[in-house]
Amino acid sequence: MPKLTITDLDRELRNKQLRPVYFIYGPEGYLVNTAISRIRNFVPVEPERFSKDADLSEIIACASTLPMWANHRLIIVSDAGSFKEADALERYLQNPAKTATIVFHADKADGRTKFVQLCTLTGAAIECKPLYDDKIPGWIRMEAEGRNRSISMESASIIAELVGNNLSELAAALDKIVLYIGRKKMIEPLDVETVLTETGRKSVFEFTDAVGRRSLDKALHILGRLSEFGENEVMILSLIARHWRLLLKAKEAILKTPNYDRAGIARVLGVNPFFVEGYTAQAKLFSPKELKSGFRKLYSVDKALKSSRLPKKTILEKCVRELIKNQAAS
Repeated sequence: MPKLTITDLDRELRNKQLRPVYFIYGPEGYLVNTAISRIRNFVPVEPERFSKDADLSEIIACASTLPMWANHRLIIVSDAGSFKEADALERYLQNPAKTATIVFHADKADGRTKFVQLCTLTGAAIECKPLYDDKIPGWIRMEAEGRNRSISMESASIIAELVGNNLSELAAALDKIVLYIGRKKMIEPLDVETVLTETGRKSVFEFTDAVGRRSLDKALHILGRLSEFGENEVMILSLIARHWRLLLKAKEAILKTPNYDRAGIARVLGVNPFFVEGYTAQAKLFSPKELKSGFRKLYSVDKALKSSRLPKKTILEKCVRELIKNQAAS
């Protein structure tokens, strides 16, 4: 079963290899759109679109018909995970048209179904799932290359720290940086800091940093600013949880190796060594018990934000107070 990454897809298209069928699936919408865009750029014709309500035989008939105004036909089918009958697709794939490419995409895929197995047997499956934090800098470098720019791993890691792991927001940040540097080919750390330090996401970074430093007044002040920016409280909580997780990992690494190696801890945390000193300094301000009990607090706050009638800002402020102040007495 051919299973490609977007990097694999790029390499195949550069080698002028276009498969008759692609099944693109997964919850990461930005990657789904990226994969479809790559294929659309390779086949520069207006695609013919079908939805899940279309009959699969109708889609196959379209693919089997010679295009009238172009050399190739591109067919994009949304919500394709709901197709059950696959007989028409099986017959088609025994001798697929050389003048057509069908792109099925869906949020989910059951690899046990005949439909999905047929798609991936002759074509390829591209799974688009959220990236782990340690994969984000590499993805940023790939995106920079797609914009004809180069970027060091340090600069990419700084972008990831300042922006987070939302791929759409990361791409938008990268676009701003490219616009700022003009014709310059290399993106330097100073370029990143200059462009991103005034953004709302920078405030989120400052906020989690203030929580980690147990700076209650500063954390509450920045939280107020984030509310003014209209930042989503659940998203803010998820970033606190990510920061908390890194502090716990840093704490455990310090306890295991008191004379710790910065590069070693960077690998454990999945961050650039540039940020290690900050995380380890903050980790020393909390006991292991405080960090572990903090996760229980964050879990309960997550439930409250999604179900309580109390103002979300009030819930989040109380959480911050307890993490910074009350935890110190636990």
